[in-house]
Amino acid sequence: MKSLLDPTFKYVPSVETDIRKTFARVRREARRQPPALSTSNDRSGKIAVLFGDKSFADKKRAL
Repeated sequence: MKSLLDPTFKYVPSVETDIRKTFARVRREARRQPPALSTSNDRSGKIAVLFGDKSFADKKRAL
């Protein structure tokens, strides 16, 4: 994504934007990229303990 500060950025007013073309371009770009492969279905590492006993998270991680 280009920044507003990037000298190659060109502003296009919303009335001149064709949303169908934009979505078609995004789909084409997504097809060119290989799909992201997940290494595991284990999501326990994504649990964050905000409050309470942190030893629970350590026990969960040990499983």
